[in-house]
Amino acid sequence: MDTQSQPDSSTVRAVARTDLPLPPEAISRGPPLRARMVAFGARTALALVLVASLIFTSDGLNLNPAQRAASPHLYSLVQWEAANFLDKWLHRVSSVLPWNSISPSERDEMISDYFALSAARAEIEERLEKAVPRGATTSEIAVLEAQLAALDRSRERIRADVEEALEAAISSVLIEAGLSSVGGLIFPPVDFRLTRTPHVLVTSPRDRIERGDEALIRPGITISDSLAIERELLDQRNLSALVIRIGGLASYPASVFGGGQLRWTLQIAAHEWLHHHLFFRPLGFAMMTSDEMRTINETVANVAGREIGDLAFVNLGGEIAGLEHSALLDPAASDPHFVDAEGAGGFDFRAEMHATRLHVDELLAEGRIGAAEAYMDRRRLQFVDNGYNIRKLNQAYFAFHGTYADSAASVSPIGDQVQEYRNLSPDLGSFISGISSFYSYEDFLAGLAKLRAAAR
Repeated sequence: MDTQSQPDSSTVRAVARTDLPLPPEAISRGPPLRARMVAFGARTALALVLVASLIFTSDGLNLNPAQRAASPHLYSLVQWEAANFLDKWLHRVSSVLPWNSISPSERDEMISDYFALSAARAEIEERLEKAVPRGATTSEIAVLEAQLAALDRSRERIRADVEEALEAAISSVLIEAGLSSVGGLIFPPVDFRLTRTPHVLVTSPRDRIERGDEALIRPGITISDSLAIERELLDQRNLSALVIRIGGLASYPASVFGGGQLRWTLQIAAHEWLHHHLFFRPLGFAMMTSDEMRTINETVANVAGREIGDLAFVNLGGEIAGLEHSALLDPAASDPHFVDAEGAGGFDFRAEMHATRLHVDELLAEGRIGAAEAYMDRRRLQFVDNGYNIRKLNQAYFAFHGTYADSAASVSPIGDQVQEYRNLSPDLGSFISGISSFYSYEDFLAGLAKLRAAAR
């Protein structure tokens, strides 16, 4: 599973420049190629749905504690696939018909319109959230809700074409990186939907930080329902629990949050594609064999996903100062992977969160669970005061975020190791091909040692 969040406030605004269209080769993929991609995608989807079902779903007689606690709110991957896979590929086929063709300039305009509509929607949502506490009248709330509905209808009319354009932009980067297979195809094809993404219920033991049972939750769950689920797991199972909004899920097509900015959206979509790609490689095969392998997979998807997304963003006309593979997105900012925070300047989120994690680990190692939880409560308020709207900071929070080793909430050395592997790799394609060939953490360390020796 993958999780990505809305970006922090430093992320570039979500509007593509319409005076720089997509390259023709990224826009116009002729019918023969599309036909082959349909067959390719069908086979890929069957494999990915099977894996997703094995990992994330259980029958009603074998629910884990997290799934039982959240049973009225569980998210169905089967329903997601049924509702989206065929629709996506039918649109892909129909879009090659002459009367449905879209020019590069029209497609650029659609991208710009979609993300402008998303920005407008976010502003109205914020006004709506503040309206009720401020005592707004029923008619005032109704006006805001009607505006949201109108924006949603406008986005829906162009969503499928925008998805196609962004998929093409990412595919173009992957082809340039040498990641295409025989016939110039990307396998699996880049395929995602801009949509409302699910939540994930994460659990951890209270006496240590360790990722435990989880459940996927339907989007739109209320805060009160989330709190009730978390309280039940605490009271009945003595588990730290947290319902977290996620920005992306590696279903097929992938589910990508449709309300983010352009640069962030491309990064998330690239992250999810990397999980699809890695599934057919040793690194993905071995993802669930150890905590280290899971962390390597997620960290590789983070590091390479940012790079791919940023290259696609530039190809679409976006501007990023000092674009280099080792610093495409400042990792000192709030993790772009999670919907937690949008902080103000002058507060070092990464340093403060990392220091918090280290002290929590110390307290738990001493058996001082109550002191650790009280400390996390105090620290959460400090983050909120500095603009980072973290709803709950507990063991489950660190267990989840710590899986991504380039996260401020992680204490794993894997983040630096993966970044070093990237820095020592001659290019993006070599990085992904090389690191995806390892079956174990020990294999990865040996491969990293070889790169270090070769660089001397």
